[in-house]
Amino acid sequence: MADIAKIHRGATAKAAGYVPASGDLRALISAKREGYLWRSDLTPDRLAAVRQQLAMAEAAANPPPFEGIKTWLAKLATLVSNAPVPSGEICAVFAEVCSDIPDGAWTPETRIAWTRQADRNGYPVGSRWPAPGELYAHLRPFAEQIRSEVTGLREILALAEKPREPERKRPDAQEMARAGALADAVIRELKAATAEGMNP
Repeated sequence: MADIAKIHRGATAKAAGYVPASGDLRALISAKREGYLWRSDLTPDRLAAVRQQLAMAEAAANPPPFEGIKTWLAKLATLVSNAPVPSGEICAVFAEVCSDIPDGAWTPETRIAWTRQADRNGYPVGSRWPAPGELYAHLRPFAEQIRSEVTGLREILALAEKPREPERKRPDAQEMARAGALADAVIRELKAATAEGMNP
């Protein structure tokens, strides 16, 4: 467990300023997934917004620093009724269980979302300290949203950066004559085959 703590303490990822894509960007991601996004839809302004959002989302998708998890848990402890003092050892357990939850999921919004959960079978889930597995299950949808956004934005940029197919040249008179002669030959063969079939 000490190794987990060391790994996370050494992490420098920061998701400051990340807000999930909304409005036009969200519509672009949805259009790309459904196959309705064309290169002509990607104006320079839209591409600049996609690049900016992608940079924030990629930062949010990085592993969180250990101190970030520790701070998140310490603030959660002030909001629930049965919290332990979030020591380094306790935080290391949460860091181990939630090792694939990215930095952008450890936000004030996800902490408040924990406290606002509805009671389950009469048990006030949101007002109690979570088990590590419960916290993982709570944070996973937020993590998946970040990863999905990164994937969608990368796909949009890939579409924009895909080399254009060279324009087809209009056939010259010589090529048109060759094509016409070939078509005439095919028509003659079809007529001959049809005539043979009618006269056995």
